[in-house]
Amino acid sequence: MGALIACTLVAARPAEAQGTIRGRVTDAATNRPLADVQIMVAGSQMGGLTGANGEYVVVNVPVGSRELVVRRLGYTRQSRTVTVSQGAEVRADFALAVSASQLDQIVVTGTGGAVEKKTLGNSISTIDAAEITARNTVTNVSELLQGKAPGLSVLPGSGAPGTAGEIRIRGASSLSGYAPVVFIDGIRMNIADLGQFAATGAGTAGLAQSSQVTSLLNNLNPNDIESVEVIKGPAAATLYGADAANGVIQIITKKGSRGQQKLQWTMRGERGVNQYNLLPDDNYTTCDAAKQAATVSATNPAPLWPGCRGLPVNTVITDNPMTRDPRAIRDGNLARTSLSMRGGGDRFAFYVAGDRTTEQGTFRNSDNANTAIRSNFNFTPNEKSDLALNVNYQEGRTRLPIQDESANGLLLSARRGLAGRTTLFTSTAADSALNAGWRTITPARANNYQNFTDYQRYTMGVTGNYAPVSWFRNRLTVGFDRTITQAQLLFLPGDIDVGQDPDAATGANLRRTPTRDLLTLDYAGIVNKTVGRYALTTTFGSQVVSDQSSVLSATGIGIGAPDVTLVNLLQRSVGGESFSENNSVGYFVQQQVGWNDRLFLTGAVRADDHSSFGTNFDLIVYPKFSVSYVLSDEPALQERLRSLKVNTFKFRSAWGQAGRAPGAFSAPQTYTVDRVTLGTTTGSAIRTAAFGNPDLKPERGEELEVGADIAMFDERIGIDFTYYNKKTTDMLQAVSVPPSSGFISTQLTNLGAVRNSGIELGLTGKVIQRSNLSWDSRLNIATNTNELLSFGIPGRIVETPGGQAYGSVQQHRVGFPLGGYWVTPPLRAADGSALLTATGAAQFNPGDTARRYIGPSTPTLEWNWANTFTVFKIFRVYALLDAKRGHYIFNLQERNRCQAANDNCARVNDPRARFPQTAADTVLFKELAVYRSTSVSPEWIEPADFLKLRELSISMDLPQRWLRATKASTASFTISGRNLAIWSDYSGVDPEVNSYGGRNFVRVDAYAMPMMRRWTAAMNLTF
Repeated sequence: MGALIACTLVAARPAEAQGTIRGRVTDAATNRPLADVQIMVAGSQMGGLTGANGEYVVVNVPVGSRELVVRRLGYTRQSRTVTVSQGAEVRADFALAVSASQLDQIVVTGTGGAVEKKTLGNSISTIDAAEITARNTVTNVSELLQGKAPGLSVLPGSGAPGTAGEIRIRGASSLSGYAPVVFIDGIRMNIADLGQFAATGAGTAGLAQSSQVTSLLNNLNPNDIESVEVIKGPAAATLYGADAANGVIQIITKKGSRGQQKLQWTMRGERGVNQYNLLPDDNYTTCDAAKQAATVSATNPAPLWPGCRGLPVNTVITDNPMTRDPRAIRDGNLARTSLSMRGGGDRFAFYVAGDRTTEQGTFRNSDNANTAIRSNFNFTPNEKSDLALNVNYQEGRTRLPIQDESANGLLLSARRGLAGRTTLFTSTAADSALNAGWRTITPARANNYQNFTDYQRYTMGVTGNYAPVSWFRNRLTVGFDRTITQAQLLFLPGDIDVGQDPDAATGANLRRTPTRDLLTLDYAGIVNKTVGRYALTTTFGSQVVSDQSSVLSATGIGIGAPDVTLVNLLQRSVGGESFSENNSVGYFVQQQVGWNDRLFLTGAVRADDHSSFGTNFDLIVYPKFSVSYVLSDEPALQERLRSLKVNTFKFRSAWGQAGRAPGAFSAPQTYTVDRVTLGTTTGSAIRTAAFGNPDLKPERGEELEVGADIAMFDERIGIDFTYYNKKTTDMLQAVSVPPSSGFISTQLTNLGAVRNSGIELGLTGKVIQRSNLSWDSRLNIATNTNELLSFGIPGRIVETPGGQAYGSVQQHRVGFPLGGYWVTPPLRAADGSALLTATGAAQFNPGDTARRYIGPSTPTLEWNWANTFTVFKIFRVYALLDAKRGHYIFNLQERNRCQAANDNCARVNDPRARFPQTAADTVLFKELAVYRSTSVSPEWIEPADFLKLRELSISMDLPQRWLRATKASTASFTISGRNLAIWSDYSGVDPEVNSYGGRNFVRVDAYAMPMMRRWTAAMNLTF
């Protein structure tokens, strides 16, 4: 339909003399064709994109002298003037050189409109998603972001498919959350979890958050993404107002190519395998005389520890049920099939794509499946206006296995297993040997766990641009993002032990249906004027975001027959419903003054109102100021810079503010209804719920950043440097309400301050540039220093983050990082040995003041090094090293294993410690009391530094002569691996895991699945 409209309008235009421009764009160093290069006819809406073979065509170009402008992310902008003749075709080929500075790159995030990067005084990182997915297999957006931009941290929690990591930009700036705001093609996007039941095995009780945190962000197909722009702080995020203090991520999807050219079809097939390569340590048992003599019972003379029979006394034996039992883990299969089509005509362009992904985890009840369809349509009816329509639909299912501190989880059962002991479970003769060594549950029962989440997502946006005159452009974006989830946690009778949850043991069906709607309305007007040497750009506009969430839930208890599981047919059932709504509106104005196209001063102010603000608080205002100075364009400095081999040098600095609004219903006083019984009468009664705060306002982030963008040695070396200092005030904190108020709850209040500062450095290099060999390299380095400045409450210097079910080892303390580790060391003698009580227990000083600071829970230094080698123009080898340093993690797994209840770790089964013979052995013997203590000692808070070979791929562009029979224009084959190797001194398996990813700041290794190793093979064809 869109093509018919376009053709009709084109036909209706008065006839004019026209011609065609055709050409090819290649890499200047390797002569490889470049895809997705933007070709524009200057001063018009005409243009197109190159295909996979680097070819482009622009039709119906008015005759005369025309300037072509060519842009591609990562390459130097080029322009050329060609003469177009009536009915003729003119050819213009381009060979683009790699650009280290990329000052001509167009960015759209946080600017009010598309501008060149050289005009910006703040740091914006751009990730070339199309290039990354072309050379590597990327299954989700978290993988696309990880290790690609300095200052952007992705902290995974679990290796299970469908789970996601925490995203932080320049550290944690709030006690209540640090997630950035995400937009897709200008539409606000829901990146919250799916609304699933936490896979903790807690049955109907608790259902606490677990390591397996999900995110709707990860359901996007990375192959549909063109690029990602990352705004890193308030200095750049002012135009997004009361939600942007934690940073902004803008996802830009692929578009079609204009011009009368044939359709370009792209087919991609991927097959792979997930492997559980970071296997847990063995379990240890010391076969002392008591174990060798023990029998099952007084009436059953069978040995209780058959693995110890016949061995010398005090022999240490080992076992690992996770690796021994074939029912425990598997190699999970991965499959993805993608098909896309792009094309266009003189006045329109389109992109349509569909994909199907299925991924199995290494546990047998772990998998993730997703189907997505995306379409982008662009229409340019005339030279004054254009329209873009984006539509996306997704549906899928995620199934999560039990992990974390659950007795029904395989990881806990394996790690606490007792080597050499007879099985703890009623078993058949065939299963008895396999079940031996498992502590709390066997694979046969654990695999029965059923935790499903089905979801659907609809996203649609329309963006229109209209320029009534050449100096005034208007942009309006309207869109919505709707997600509907169906979550189910099903226990058949006997799936869970009575001792853990009597209700679930009789059978239970828990259902939950979260729905969330995000509506975005965004207008911007841009006025451009040139007065002599000055270029004046005025931007003004407004942004409205509506956020509505609702949840319907039902729980049924007591399943009489396995085939009858409907909630309303069970013995007992209960339902619930919740609703919340947030609305925000913001107005902004920005003025930029450019001088001689090299000095740019920008000032902006934004005013926001929000439905979650208190009644006594109205608008909040956020200012911004920035400067960008391209010193290399200054004539007085050019000769000096050339002598230093500097091609471009841009100095930049920005100061600004942005906010973070409180959640819905945080400000008003609220009540709820309970059912009460008085005598024989049952009715409803109102009771207090939340005290409210009429003075509640958003957190305010203020940031200063200073940096430079430098390119040297003929644009072969690039340096992107930034120093930032960010302070958050008016932090949202929950403060207890006096009981005299009639409310037994807390009140959300604006108190306290946090500071984050650090350095971000990006180094790019075209190390080798030859026709048959090239080497491209990028090194990102980022530091972050986090400090809690104040709680804002007289006398308060410490607060313990909630959710530490295993014991509080992390605290917020003034003068230290948020969520730092604070534990009490044992008392020691002068020789370093532990001091013991008369009963042989380790001694610890009592009270909170005895705690000692160990270190931060998040990295203070991150670096990533990516290298791409191109050989003979057709072979490419890509590798990414990812390192995080300076932080710690609580190794709860090993602590549990070493305690007396389990007694199966290596250190407590060391013969030197158990049976000391020397003075040194006696020191080890005393240390056993520390390991077995119920108090957490510093030994369990370990450095979590690591270096990972995060990504490795080898790809080959197939020669054209091989493709003649297939009619394909290009083809490539790629073999890639992820999480292939790790180097770390951490005594656990993987220091990157976090068993409580859904709880802010709380980080612990408590039986979470480590990152999986993945191998994939992919074939990509274009027609």
